[in-house]
Amino acid sequence: MSLFMNNGYISENLLMIDAHGWRNKKTTSSFILKSEYIAIFDPGGNNSSDIVINALKEYGFNLSSIKYLFVSHRHNDHSGGASVLVKKLKNAKIYAHPITIENLKNPEKINEATKAMYGFLGEPIDPVKDVEKLVKINDGDTFDIGNGLKIRAMLMPGHTSDHFMFYEEKNGFVFTGDGAGLFSGKYMKSLPNSFPPSFKFEEYRRSLLKLIDLKPKIIGFSHFGAISGDDVPIVLKDALQILDEWKEIIENNENYENVIFNKYKDQFDLFSEDFRNDVLKIIINGFKKNL
Repeated sequence: MSLFMNNGYISENLLMIDAHGWRNKKTTSSFILKSEYIAIFDPGGNNSSDIVINALKEYGFNLSSIKYLFVSHRHNDHSGGASVLVKKLKNAKIYAHPITIENLKNPEKINEATKAMYGFLGEPIDPVKDVEKLVKINDGDTFDIGNGLKIRAMLMPGHTSDHFMFYEEKNGFVFTGDGAGLFSGKYMKSLPNSFPPSFKFEEYRRSLLKLIDLKPKIIGFSHFGAISGDDVPIVLKDALQILDEWKEIIENNENYENVIFNKYKDQFDLFSEDFRNDVLKIIINGFKKNL
């Protein structure tokens, strides 16, 4: 089993760090790919920015070599950290879907919605006023970071309509964002990441199938950790099975929330203990609303 749940290198070029998202350890992971240029994938929420900067310094990165801040989608716990870092890293720009970019320019609406749903845990996105620092990307766009390493943007909707995954082919690494689920390394399970209101079942399922067909060697989850080798297809196919199981339970049980909650509550170890059960209920009902 090749499981990565702590700060450190997954391969020669790929570093994982715990971004302490949702004000909790082992809830949000960020990934850094180093070559001639440096790329950061989803540096967490607003409060994660200092943690990411400190980790970069600890591992000896030249901050002026950081060119790419890849953001998977618009949600605050993914784009908020980039909105801070792009102002601190002079040579970096944010690369994201046009919807994500618009939310970074004018985050008032998404900030209000996030705070209303999650309270103090709903950390705000800082508005990015320098439009030269914001780059809209399209499905299939490729970015060369040097020494044979190229990153391909793959539009993978379902969790949100603007959701991207990022594929580095030489090492077979895919940063999945929220598109491959909420991962528990302890149980090697990935539950559907069906936060409302943006989740769409059919799109999420199609994107998961595309990821399985890609046959990646390493996958990184935003929440939380990474796996490599033979574990990758096992976990992804299991995630697909769980996705279909939730659909069947919801369609055939009036008491679907309790059925799913009681089966999976002990296999869901993300987020702080006082918030974890609430999150599980939120994603169950987000799933139901958007079948």
